[in-house]
Amino acid sequence: MSARLVLIVVLGAALVASSVALVYVQHQRRALFMELKDLEHERDRIQVQWGQLQLEASTWAAQDRIESVAVDKLGFRVPVPADVVQVQR
Repeated sequence: MSARLVLIVVLGAALVASSVALVYVQHQRRALFMELKDLEHERDRIQVQWGQLQLEASTWAAQDRIESVAVDKLGFRVPVPADVVQVQR
């Protein structure tokens, strides 16, 4: 075989290998991009859920709600002056 033919075969093999590598890298890039978009969607969903939980927590801790539960469910009431006892030091 002549040197020129060997060079053409080597360059052809390098071209094929380079093309296969390019296709593989493009496939990986697309797969990673899709994974990124899925993770961003999940992040957005979790942020919305976190906001809802914060709103719910603030609702449960509202002073009016606590007072309502204390009165309705626990039977708490404001003491009448006759029930108040002052403790002397």
